Amino acid sequence: MRKKYSWLAGIAAVSLLATGCLGGDSTPEATDGGGEETAKETIQIMYAFSGDQSTAFQKDMDTWGEENGITFDWIQSNEFEVQINSKVQSGNAPDIAIFPQPGILRALAEEGELAELGTQVDLDQLEADIIPGFLDAATVDGTVYGAPMAMNGKSFYWYNKPAFEAAGYTVPTSHEELLALVEEIKADGVAPICYGMESGSATGWPGTDWIEDYVLQTGGTEVYDKWVSGEIKFDSPEVREAFAIYEELLMTEGNVYGGIENASSNAFATALNPMFDAEPKCFLGKQGNFITQKGFFPDDIFAQLDTTVGMFVTPSVKGESPVLGGGDLAAAFTKNDANVKKVMAFMTTDPEFGDNQVQTGAWLSPLTTFDVEKYPNQVLKDVAAAVADASVFRFDGSDQMPGAVGSGSFWTGMVDYTSGRTDLDATLQAIDASWPAS
Repeated sequence: MRKKYSWLAGIAAVSLLATGCLGGDSTPEATDGGGEETAKETIQIMYAFSGDQSTAFQKDMDTWGEENGITFDWIQSNEFEVQINSKVQSGNAPDIAIFPQPGILRALAEEGELAELGTQVDLDQLEADIIPGFLDAATVDGTVYGAPMAMNGKSFYWYNKPAFEAAGYTVPTSHEELLALVEEIKADGVAPICYGMESGSATGWPGTDWIEDYVLQTGGTEVYDKWVSGEIKFDSPEVREAFAIYEELLMTEGNVYGGIENASSNAFATALNPMFDAEPKCFLGKQGNFITQKGFFPDDIFAQLDTTVGMFVTPSVKGESPVLGGGDLAAAFTKNDANVKKVMAFMTTDPEFGDNQVQTGAWLSPLTTFDVEKYPNQVLKDVAAAVADASVFRFDGSDQMPGAVGSGSFWTGMVDYTSGRTDLDATLQAIDASWPAS
């Protein structure tokens, strides 16, 4: 997820998931690339995640590989976009790459570098098993080239369960109920929301997640997809509607602990922690499910997540229940190899994939067929159920936009707007002006 998640390298990379079908019976007969099908004994896989997830991923793959006569050559890259493009240009692409951003995958697919997913796995079965909308991010001109082997969700509000219940508050099920809850908390003399945007060189990305979630909520997938692709501008009625919700929830006087003007200097990683003070300083915080990993909530809270932390999905604005998130997408460069196909199928279609990764507490499967009882705590089980129950899933919008926007003007625009340095008109117009000419 671009630079916004570089801080996770030392903790356990953002939580994600995968699955796949074993054996030749599920491997499609179609080939892509011509020539006689090969069967490599060693498969090279390149990926970007690190820490505990990397270790667990390799363990999952090595265990399966021993059972299937396949070994692996690993390339873990902290500069994935630069290195994958360099390897492709030099004719030294890995057999399989796991992409942290769909934009890189689609660009290489457009250049003809990637195998069509339907030649690697049983695509019909995958489409039946996967959470709706997930494959859209890896689709070019109607052809699917990749599939997730891990996912994360972002459309979540978190709260201090004991304190929330003791105060007599009720989990909202609609946007109107959320607004009423915010007013109720504020009337009790407490700031309703904890919020931080500081993330080093990536400061501002938490704000983009808020906007993306509410563009999806208010505009639906058609508006969201057109906005992400640049067909709908930031300075448009559709996107302004999402900013209006952001302004009402976060920029109304007294709604944010410490003041909204200070959000850009408040570290996102610990911004929600004041809700767990003996006397809570806030009662709500919005963040992706990675926040439940060790290193974010206070240690004593992490040790007892199921009894201390509550979660609800972003309450519906217009009756739908979409979920925003991300995922690591696997795609094959080697187009006509039986063992590459087996590996792709295992990672993306097999509900048994991920037995070690799931124990990290940071990994989620995008398959509806995955056994949710494998998740190590009830919080993650609830997160997985919420994503599976979503009407549709969409990838993080800024990760799909041109870099000048998605990891540039959108980030800085959210900081300037939130801190009051620019008004909404100037913010939206500046972001639109930064969009590269086609």
